[in-house]
Amino acid sequence: VSGSFDETIRVWNLETGNETLKLVGHTGHVFSVVMSGDGKKIVSGSFDETIRVWNLETEKEILKLEGHTGSVLAVAMSGDGKKIVSGSFDETIRVWNLET
Repeated sequence: VSGSFDETIRVWNLETGNETLKLVGHTGHVFSVVMSGDGKKIVSGSFDETIRVWNLETEKEILKLEGHTGSVLAVAMSGDGKKIVSGSFDETIRVWNLET
């Protein structure tokens, strides 16, 4: 999975090198992406100051997290998929609980 300056997230087949999916929704460069351990979700962080969670089965955005006041440069997901950590140009690190 990769993020791009064209504001998209792309999923790639590692065997063929071909793009298998393009996710569109951010309104700024996508700096950071991570896939959940079960391979069912992607989390992305962007210049648009949001974190988005995507469902790979439906190919849709399922959650938009707002709160940073600067570009989101890094995202990580806990092993159990219940929390996201994000780091931003606003000099904060946030922990997001996906169960609440």
